[in-house]
Amino acid sequence: MTSEGEHILWMLISTVLLWLTVPGAALFYGGMVRRKNVLNTIGLPLSALMIVSIEWLLLGEAVSGASARRAALPSSPAQLGLIYDALTASLALMLVTGAIVERTRFSFFLVFGFLWAALVYGPLARWMASGWLANLGCLDFAGGAAIHINAGVSALVAAIVIGPRRGYGRIEMMPNHLPLSFCGAALLWVGWFGFAAGPARAPMTTVTGAFVAIQMSAAAAGLTWMAAEWLQRDKPTTLGTVSGAVAGLVAIAPAAGYVSPLSAIVIGIGAGGFCYMVVNYVKLIVGYDDSLDVFGMHGVGGTWGLVATGLFASTGVNQDGNDGLFYGYPYQFFAQLVAACAAWFLSGAMTWLLLKGLMLVMSPRVDEEAEIVGMDLTQHREKAYTG
Repeated sequence: MTSEGEHILWMLISTVLLWLTVPGAALFYGGMVRRKNVLNTIGLPLSALMIVSIEWLLLGEAVSGASARRAALPSSPAQLGLIYDALTASLALMLVTGAIVERTRFSFFLVFGFLWAALVYGPLARWMASGWLANLGCLDFAGGAAIHINAGVSALVAAIVIGPRRGYGRIEMMPNHLPLSFCGAALLWVGWFGFAAGPARAPMTTVTGAFVAIQMSAAAAGLTWMAAEWLQRDKPTTLGTVSGAVAGLVAIAPAAGYVSPLSAIVIGIGAGGFCYMVVNYVKLIVGYDDSLDVFGMHGVGGTWGLVATGLFASTGVNQDGNDGLFYGYPYQFFAQLVAACAAWFLSGAMTWLLLKGLMLVMSPRVDEEAEIVGMDLTQHREKAYTG
């Protein structure tokens, strides 16, 4: 097989792996909501995938600057790259849905999602790929800023602007099917290895190192979350452990191709600890209703991962990157901090403006009766469980 053929095959494999994050996110979220809202929660990520797939062909290339990055590639890899970029953009939108489930109108989400991908995700993706943050020297191997910080901060803003679920903090809102969430987390873990192949022009040695870093970070974060629960609540939970693993996947995304396995473990430990604290303490103190802890997992985990890249990156791992602060290059840490702050500002400000503008012409949430009955029946006229 020629080198071009190997390149195409590798892109196909990585794209298929990445696609597994779609059912992964849907099942992970679907298992954590109440029975009456399962199908709506699963349907939102699927809708995000379909909206962004078409939009990326029509608009996303222009706003993200991806066309320029593929100009030198043969036509087949360029087309595969388009699908890969569309999947990463749709994943970011899928994540946002987790913060606003169980009260948001389906029609409102469709309009919001289309505009968010173009006006919020697209510009930040351009900044990171070929814009001023790229020129600044920021390192982001697999979407820590454009996907995770972007989705996490946007989710927090959306949760606050749309408002909490009725009864939040007063009535019990238990997950309906935790084994479903476990299966979703497993698919996310597998799909995450597709991110390691995302920079398809990277040498295979770099991609292999990214695979190892992903595994180490997820494992370390899951064990850290488990230990924190064990110490605080006397028993570890399965949902907490898999949530920790997902936090580790998030945090390692920007660093995967630039750090050693030992550094990946440290990043994972930090992700498990920081995300656990935000989900279990900060959220309760502040009082916002981020339904499925998108900000606590992706906003916090993505920020830590992007900043940690500036600490642990090493040219001994990837000669195409830079050394971080701990390897004698303080500027890299500065560049990562600037990128994290820029991602926070763009995501927060643009999402707030977008939501406020849309709310002038359409309501973002269902009425009280519809919320009590459930999103599945009122938005889709179907039920996940008939028994």
